Amino acid sequence: MSAAQAPSDGSLTGDATLVLPEFDDPPRDPLALLRTWWDAAVDRGLREPFAATLATVDEHGDPRTRTVLVKDVDADGLLFGSSASSRKGRHLAAHPRAALTFFWRETLQQVNVTGSVEVLANDVSDALFARRTRAAQAATAASRQSRPLSSEAGLRAEAARLVAADGPVERPADWTAYRVVPDAVEFWYGSPDRLHRRLQYVRTGTTWEPTRLQP
Repeated sequence: MSAAQAPSDGSLTGDATLVLPEFDDPPRDPLALLRTWWDAAVDRGLREPFAATLATVDEHGDPRTRTVLVKDVDADGLLFGSSASSRKGRHLAAHPRAALTFFWRETLQQVNVTGSVEVLANDVSDALFARRTRAAQAATAASRQSRPLSSEAGLRAEAARLVAADGPVERPADWTAYRVVPDAVEFWYGSPDRLHRRLQYVRTGTTWEPTRLQP
């Protein structure tokens, strides 16, 4: 087998013994179920419970992906923060739709979310920025995200200066809180025999329609 080939067997690792009754008796609200899965991932001590792959579309219609930190899941959607002038920010300004994927390898769980994207108010952005560590705040304030880098040493020096400075690190004016408002959510639980369990929700108006999907 070459280094570029995935193994044909044993490529799925994780806990295949979870009891997940939602696949047999789907609840009405997928966002509440997502919050349950999210909280359980935290309680189980998974390594990256908040990390999700964010997909956007550029001006040519080409998809782009990157990993972001989802800060909250509530009844309205999923929150994350980023620079509005970054590559992803420009994509969302032109095409305010996105997809998010959580994958928790340790428990063979995956959640896929697709929906529209809202830019939230300044007070929400302030609150989200305040939850970041001071080092993360300083890095964000020092960086001009996605622009060409002329001096890594200069960037690090400015971030260090902001960390050491008196008073709070101010939120950059273009650092923004975003909310993904789902219109489709799919829950996936992997199985070593490849008979994975899938539960899809599609929003119609104010109601959600659950459907079990074949692997």
